[in-house]
Amino acid sequence: MIDDAKTLEKVRQISLGLGEVAFVRKLVGDASSRSYFRITFLNTDTAIAMVSPTAQSNDELNFLEVQQYLEDLGLPVPKVYLRDQLLGIVILEDLGDDLLEDIVSTADLQQIRQVYSLALDTLLNLHRQTSISDSRCVAFDLAFDEAKLMQEMDFFLEHFVKGWARKALHGNARRQLTEFFHNICTGLAREPRVFTHRDYHSRNLILKNDRFYMIDFQDARMGPAQYDLASLLRDSYVSLPEDLTQELVAQYLQGADFLGTRETEDFIRVFHMMSLQRNIKALGTFGYQSYVKNSPRYLSAIPRTAAHISRTLLNFPEFRNYLSVLEDYIIAPAHVSRLDA
Repeated sequence: MIDDAKTLEKVRQISLGLGEVAFVRKLVGDASSRSYFRITFLNTDTAIAMVSPTAQSNDELNFLEVQQYLEDLGLPVPKVYLRDQLLGIVILEDLGDDLLEDIVSTADLQQIRQVYSLALDTLLNLHRQTSISDSRCVAFDLAFDEAKLMQEMDFFLEHFVKGWARKALHGNARRQLTEFFHNICTGLAREPRVFTHRDYHSRNLILKNDRFYMIDFQDARMGPAQYDLASLLRDSYVSLPEDLTQELVAQYLQGADFLGTRETEDFIRVFHMMSLQRNIKALGTFGYQSYVKNSPRYLSAIPRTAAHISRTLLNFPEFRNYLSVLEDYIIAPAHVSRLDA
């Protein structure tokens, strides 16, 4: 458990290696157990402190290893300035506050098209550079295999269905849901794999100097190229017009020479399948954060994510036999307010 008062002082002391500190302010965190602080120096320069709850955690070590790997490839990630290994504190470059999510909230359609095209270029470059690189990092030893994908579905059942929605899973419903998840995950696990950021969405992309920088990449692993694409275009925090989504998928395919020859129809089908798994997994995370961690930050994302799932299912007439159980355990609970759940 992080004690904010003690942590503020530790961050201040470590930051003295970069200059005299004016003040330190806690920032809104992500869905992890990490805490973030913005450090402002007397000369008005700023930096970000990332604080892990336990020193030398796998999460922190993975972040540092992946950061170094991506930086060495010339990819846009924050620089690491200082690290206190014993305290689990890393001082990072401050990329600012221009999250893709915030940019889109005040943009018109043409501006949205422009910034998403830019974000897609960054994604293509990430997949291309990591595909041709001779070096490796911890992400190459991890994969979205069937066991991992199904683990995420089990997490959804535990924390969204049973926890957040408070619905009992009876035998037939559990059997149908497990069968549905197995159909999705088996196919996705057979797909060719590339380096995936894993959380490539609008809250993890920051615009700086006309370039999108990636953050929160410590969970990177090998998986279908469509994983990051689904994270970006079927984002729980942003709803894009369907025609723009299709345009951006086509843009990705046009630039994805590193994938070799790939039938467009097959690629798009896997994109839809990956979107289903990714969005269901996201509901599990939101259920956990809302019900277990008592965080309201993700409540507004729940109905939007369910709407993505509902629309995506229209692409799979072969799943019609599951529609009733999916409505009962995913779509309908996601549209019930937290106070009524």
